Amino acid sequence: MYRHAASRQICSQPLRASSASIPSTTRTCTLRAVCSRLSVSPTISQSRTFAAPRAPKVVQPPTDVYDLTNITPSTLEAAMRMTDGMFDTRSPAQYHEAAVKFANAIKKGASPWAVRFPGAEAVPANVLHEVGCLMRIILPRTQSSVSFAIAMWASASEMGYRSATISLAGELVRTGAWGRKSHLRSVESSFKKLVSEGKDSNALTVEGELLYHQERYDAAVKMLERALRLNNTDFEWKHLCQLCLGRSYLKLGKADEARGPLEASGYTDADAELGQMLRTTEPERAEVHMYMSALTGLRLDMFRQLAELEFEKEANAANKEAKKDHYLWAMEWSRLANPKEQF
Repeated sequence: MYRHAASRQICSQPLRASSASIPSTTRTCTLRAVCSRLSVSPTISQSRTFAAPRAPKVVQPPTDVYDLTNITPSTLEAAMRMTDGMFDTRSPAQYHEAAVKFANAIKKGASPWAVRFPGAEAVPANVLHEVGCLMRIILPRTQSSVSFAIAMWASASEMGYRSATISLAGELVRTGAWGRKSHLRSVESSFKKLVSEGKDSNALTVEGELLYHQERYDAAVKMLERALRLNNTDFEWKHLCQLCLGRSYLKLGKADEARGPLEASGYTDADAELGQMLRTTEPERAEVHMYMSALTGLRLDMFRQLAELEFEKEANAANKEAKKDHYLWAMEWSRLANPKEQF
């Protein structure tokens, strides 16, 4: 079973850290009920006409960034608990030992993106990938932990481990670094081969995300639908695929087609889109989606939209008591829309 970093449980940036998942099928209650359960609280060119071509610049990474001083077995154990058993083929101490071997190899002159181990120091590619996944979700995130994750995935990919290739490709796409890192071109090439084979739903999902970010929405829809039709048993990024598919449909102006995948994704990342889609047709359901989106702290503008809805209700209310209630809710949503407010 492939275990990709940024699976639904781990990454949306990693997903676990930023997208608490609440399946849409459970949201049949009104906004008031939800509130009662959740605490609201420019390129430089050569100057000579016939300048000699320059050799590609060799990137020499600073080795001091690969520092394990603040990354201990306990740090990795805490990250493991966040994955609900997804990465548990080794103990925290064994994962840390693998990280130490990796760091030592770099100190001895190995390229961070193609570390090779001598026989006695060998670290299996799958273990290297898993340590990289744990490094990626360590909190607080540091330059060292992220650098280790990228380097470990790149090295495992160089060993031919496809899960590492897909994990790193996903990271490059989501951070806007795809095609911008010359030292990772071989990983991108390996990833494109996986896509051309068309046998891995996770790889097709990442390719769909790439097409989406390139604003090639029709192509993204086709790629993401291919991934869903294939539906491998180890399709860990299925819900991410549904989220991106829904967003692609929205970019194409196809709201009806977007609703199904967005709701199926179960992500609060989809709530903002759903809230705005349903605002006029299903206002109560729209309010729930807006609230859940705002609650993540990522879309505080949803609180402003909730306030607007309450002001509209106030204007249309039949009696003074109802008007007062809607006014108070509108003022509360307006207060929470302020990023300086805490709740």
